Amino acid sequence: MLPSNLLVARVRGGRIEPLLLEPEGIPLAIAAEILDRLRESVGKSRRELERELSELEELALEAGLDMRVARAMATLALRASAFEPVKAPLDPVRARLEVFEEACRSFGVALSEEERRAVLERVAARLGCRVEDLEAVLGGYQDEVLTKPADMSAEDLVKEYNLSEVQTLLFKAVKLDVRFVADGATTKRLLRAVKALGLLYLAERAGGGVKLTIDGPASLLRQTRRYGTRLAKLVPHVMLADRWAIEADIAGKRVLKFELTDERSSLFPRRSVEAEPLFDSEVEREFFKSLSRLAPGWKVEREPEPLVAGNRVLIPDFSVSCGGRKVYIEIVGFWTKEYLERKLEKLRELGGVTMIVAVDEELACSSVKDLPHEVVVFRGRLRGADVYPLLKKLLGEPERAPRSEPPREPEIPALPDLSGKTLAEAVKELRGAGIDPARALEVLEKLGYTVEWRSLDPSRARVRRARAEGV
Repeated sequence: MLPSNLLVARVRGGRIEPLLLEPEGIPLAIAAEILDRLRESVGKSRRELERELSELEELALEAGLDMRVARAMATLALRASAFEPVKAPLDPVRARLEVFEEACRSFGVALSEEERRAVLERVAARLGCRVEDLEAVLGGYQDEVLTKPADMSAEDLVKEYNLSEVQTLLFKAVKLDVRFVADGATTKRLLRAVKALGLLYLAERAGGGVKLTIDGPASLLRQTRRYGTRLAKLVPHVMLADRWAIEADIAGKRVLKFELTDERSSLFPRRSVEAEPLFDSEVEREFFKSLSRLAPGWKVEREPEPLVAGNRVLIPDFSVSCGGRKVYIEIVGFWTKEYLERKLEKLRELGGVTMIVAVDEELACSSVKDLPHEVVVFRGRLRGADVYPLLKKLLGEPERAPRSEPPREPEIPALPDLSGKTLAEAVKELRGAGIDPARALEVLEKLGYTVEWRSLDPSRARVRRARAEGV
């Protein structure tokens, strides 16, 4: 993903197409130059690198390429590199605080160069450093230095640029249609990714594959940036399918069409995608934990297997199972009105399963309450206690773990009198009787012996018969 001002796109005939580059020729040469400069610049500050890499923008322009291409590639390469804070000769926070306090105390505001110099000299003397060191800290206290340049090839960088252009464009999407064909494992991972990313979607079977209809960031009234980032993260998942096609309505002065298919897959990186977090919100995590605590005998699963509702696919938020019975839980929370209507239609078509629909009271309209499923209304945050009574009715009492019998003490065989023997000799006798030497002291105590320690050497410690109390 890139800042919106780095999106290079062309509009023609009601369609919009981002600039996608072949990893060859001028684009490849610019990418290689960026990466070479980074490899030669370990130890330089981020500011220096940004200034040096900006020189390539003019080069791109002279070669007939939009200068934003070079800037975007530099942004991606810097983002893929590792940086560390500059090692300052003194604490930057304390230095700034001391300078500002001295300036206010002495002049109110240090306006002239002489006043500024006077402030710096006083503070440097107080901190025991040179004025030059103090100025360096004040000027670059937030800067970083390059420690590890981006580990990618020039071809990789061009492909990452293409992916980022598509992701940036989709930030302005009103609606997104994704069609894909993939094996079972990839299909399941992609559907789980859609769910885990918290996207507003509708999944349907289409021919030999799946069609996803996803609400775009431009269709929402709030959290649009966060949602757009999540939508952008879905694109690499889609590109792992065997066949795929993306169609989107892009908002602008007028709605524009965007289309992309696997015919251009060679322009994009094809790499394994990190699994999305199991919980996409703290609310879901807390619900899972509270329900698991209430009923440890039930198996609570996040995002279980997909369910088929007519021609559509639904992945419930949770399932709870016990003794061969299973109940699914779908949480109705942050949704648009249109998405809620589509979701309710899908839930009405879903049959053959036991489902609890948990609805925020702000969305608990009559159409929700008329669903052919159990409905639970909650306020603000869903807790395990909100659904526990209904789950108990549907699943029965949670199975309790069987009580474990306390371990039986092993029997101690008959032994000769050990009184007067050294501890080493007694341990040898116990070992011969099949007793673990690690339990020697414990067994001797149970047999009524005590050990007289004269040193830490077992060959010098003596075993004595313990005296009875009062004797």
